[in-house]
Amino acid sequence: MIPEELLCLGERPLLVICDYDGTLAPIAVHPSRAFPQRGAAQALEALQRHGKHRLVVLTGRRAQEVHGFLGVAGLRVIGLHGLEWPGRPEQPRDRAAIQQIVSRLPQVEGMWLEDKGWTLAVHYRDTPEPLQPKAAALLAAVPLPEGWEAMPGKKVCEYRPVGYGKGWAIGQLALEHPQHHPVFVGDDRTDEEGFAAVLGLGGTAVKVGGGESLAPYRLGNSLEVVELLTLWARGCG
Repeated sequence: MIPEELLCLGERPLLVICDYDGTLAPIAVHPSRAFPQRGAAQALEALQRHGKHRLVVLTGRRAQEVHGFLGVAGLRVIGLHGLEWPGRPEQPRDRAAIQQIVSRLPQVEGMWLEDKGWTLAVHYRDTPEPLQPKAAALLAAVPLPEGWEAMPGKKVCEYRPVGYGKGWAIGQLALEHPQHHPVFVGDDRTDEEGFAAVLGLGGTAVKVGGGESLAPYRLGNSLEVVELLTLWARGCG
């Protein structure tokens, strides 16, 4: 059930920032099958047409992947935790650092790599359940090149350059839209830095699903996210 306080937010101009996986799309075993929740594209299109609100999808994926899944014309997507920002110069790729990280990764059954060009994600969803805690601990302990950091998530660990992240990106977006109330909706441990940033700005943090979180508000699943976005787009609140 959507908290009444979230519905009432729609009365003011909002800067709505949404994660993709687990937020606009149910979690999939493989990233290539993370199809959007039914009605997500329509809800985003309607909210995007709303004259009062602003909408951004902020993801650890490449932006082109999200565009491919959603197919919403003109949708602003910031990819790779802020490294891939529409309208800004492309960040240099540190391939040497990524290769160095790959060479230091542990060998665990079912683990596989997703090289995103600028960042590296190591998934262990296919690892046998009893081995997953060990995989998580080993991945968090990988020695990293200077200027790189590990970001654990749901059965994944991402390695990225220091200085970027969803918290940093939310701060940049808030500077662009100072008259809008920032709202960040996410589901994963990788979204906690975004929750901290948006709360520090006096905005609203919404956690999707279970687990401990800084976010004071909860939605049960991506279906409720679609419902909330639809209601905001209709002017309900």
